[in-house]
Amino acid sequence: MTRLYASRRSEQPSAAAVTKFLLSTLADESNPITHSDSGENQMYCFSTASGHQVSEGRGSRRAYLEHAGQKLGVQRAAAKETGPAQPQVLVNVKCYISGLLENTTDLEMKRVIVSAGGKVLASASNATHIITSQHMSGSKTDHLLNAKSKSRVPHVVKPEWVTDSIKAGKRRAERQYSVIKDATTKNIFDMLKR
Repeated sequence: MTRLYASRRSEQPSAAAVTKFLLSTLADESNPITHSDSGENQMYCFSTASGHQVSEGRGSRRAYLEHAGQKLGVQRAAAKETGPAQPQVLVNVKCYISGLLENTTDLEMKRVIVSAGGKVLASASNATHIITSQHMSGSKTDHLLNAKSKSRVPHVVKPEWVTDSIKAGKRRAERQYSVIKDATTKNIFDMLKR
């Protein structure tokens, strides 16, 4: 491009002149378009997109929803054929997964909860159970135990409560798996001590 600027140092070249110059130098190694090594200097990115995303206003949403419904039907049919259904012991249980889960992942725990008839929520506000392997912070514990409505205080239990309930075929007692010990609840042995 120095040849182009040599004739007109004080003037800015027009867009047409720049285009003409670049097109006339496509074979030259100095051309930044045809002889770039930028592809060799970049990191490669792999997408995890599944192809099920809805286009942004292009195409028919109705056709997408019909297609998605058909695929889900095929998946449900395949799931029924794979073996006996898991006992639905977590019906009416709304779980929120908080923090670290030992010996499992949150994705696996969500799958197990849903397959046992429960729901997984995005927030703890309407949860009946909070699933976690670690003790919650003092402020979270205080907020749960001193809630305005004591009837809506969720059980804070370890993930083993879910798996043991499924193994037993019925909901297990939450107190055996509790992460938070309510100070207002007395143990019978503590009451008999003098």
